[in-house]
Amino acid sequence: MMLFQNLMLPLQPKMSFLIKMKKNLLLAAMMVASLSASAQFEPGRFSLQPKIGFNVAFLSNTESTNVVLDNHTYELEKCPNVGSVVGLELEYQAVKWLGIAAGLTYGKQGVAWESYKVKANGVKMESFDNEIDLGYINLPIVANFYVAKGLALKTGVQFGFLTDAHTRNSIRTSYTVNDRKRIDLNETSLNVRKDFNKFDVAIPVGISYEFKRHFTIDARYNLGLLKVNKEDDPTGDSRNGVFQMTFGWKCLCGKK
Repeated sequence: MMLFQNLMLPLQPKMSFLIKMKKNLLLAAMMVASLSASAQFEPGRFSLQPKIGFNVAFLSNTESTNVVLDNHTYELEKCPNVGSVVGLELEYQAVKWLGIAAGLTYGKQGVAWESYKVKANGVKMESFDNEIDLGYINLPIVANFYVAKGLALKTGVQFGFLTDAHTRNSIRTSYTVNDRKRIDLNETSLNVRKDFNKFDVAIPVGISYEFKRHFTIDARYNLGLLKVNKEDDPTGDSRNGVFQMTFGWKCLCGKK
């Protein structure tokens, strides 16, 4: 009997540690479950949601562009223009399965082209920030169809108003003079607002999830219906296409 008791003594601290660790894991699981549980305001209530996030934007019918580095012309492929978006959204929970929301957002859209580097004869040249930046104030009106508690599929219409439009390009040149490294930066920004239409209409389609503490994640794609460039633009008709991800927090407003 004493032999078994002596053998058990070294195991007691380990067993105590395992029990304590098991309790901590259980507590952590309960906290995660509490945070991840969904929530949804009851019918007849209004909620206001500030939100912030990012846009991943393209313009249709835009092709590669050319840039001249070290007296050579290089073709740059099109890539997304990534920018921030901020806004507010007011939602009325009409019935358990349907909410109507109207928002006001400001974000960057447009298109970009890839960066390019070239090095010759000890001189390094880099072209970057090659993009068309379009700033829009957007007014989305969407219907939220709650297919499960907190989980909504959404679609509607969005009206956009162009506030600013710029083409941007930066070229950085690095070289050495008398054993000292020098860097020259040439940044170009042109106001091209006159070349773009001031009004846009898009169809938003997306999905959102509202957590227990009314923290909300929203992902949607805004499909532009109108061409954004003017009639006399030789590049052809271009339309906005924007994937948007936002994070927000809903709070009750008004009385039932």
